[in-house]
Amino acid sequence: MDYEMEELIPLVKELCDRYTGKESTSVTYEAAQQLMEAVLYCIHETAGDVDAAGVSDGRRTARMAYEYGYELAVRKVGQARELYNRMAEIFRSYGNKAYEETFRHGIPAFFLWYDVRLKPQDHIITMDYPVMKNLEGLCGIDAIWEYLRCLEAEQTFLARFPEDYIRQVNVARCADYEEYFINPCRIMLRHVLCCMLADIPADKNRFGEEDYMRLNEEVQSQDREGLKRKLTCLLHVLVKQKYYEDEKLSGYLKYDMADLAFELQNAASHSCLPAVV
Repeated sequence: MDYEMEELIPLVKELCDRYTGKESTSVTYEAAQQLMEAVLYCIHETAGDVDAAGVSDGRRTARMAYEYGYELAVRKVGQARELYNRMAEIFRSYGNKAYEETFRHGIPAFFLWYDVRLKPQDHIITMDYPVMKNLEGLCGIDAIWEYLRCLEAEQTFLARFPEDYIRQVNVARCADYEEYFINPCRIMLRHVLCCMLADIPADKNRFGEEDYMRLNEEVQSQDREGLKRKLTCLLHVLVKQKYYEDEKLSGYLKYDMADLAFELQNAASHSCLPAVV
């Protein structure tokens, strides 16, 4: 629902009072813009909410939407903190420093400094560790919540493999993987799917020349869309066999299928498959 400026300005004015501690009657343009974004962020939180939809009949004021959206954001922060605490008990970074630093230090810093009232649109940390889902367009607690759900899916996937094996596969892909912004889950996923694609035992941590030849034949035997569909089917088989048809997990891992199909075909056409897997 769109609201007129005359409904939004009083809300911004109240935030200005909080921002200045009522010690000043004016703020900078940048600060006022930030506070307007805070109001709009909370109102946007009500979009798609079942309870909010029940009262969005044209009589809900901007203040009602803002306060309800603020409550939703606070609730989401609590849910995110609970998810983080559950994950922290079993989290493994598999030697990757960016993974470790982001989870152990970056995310707790978010919970420490996040201001739901004055800066709900600011997620503070840079989230340097790259997940497979594109989170562009998300900010504040929405970004952190989705980021944590991505990390949870990765931890679920990796937990089914021995840690030594995960490290060996990552070292085979990049000898210094611990030092780079590399996603160990993506590397492991691609390794397993390519083993399945080429009908190679998945317990091999390195491909030999014959293995690459078999993979190359499979990759070049179909177009990119066909390869993507084949990889997606193999992913469903993998998830069904090892993760009891975990739809949330497969939904996350599927984000890499288009990129993997493209990179495999590009690498095969240039005789450089080891650069991908």
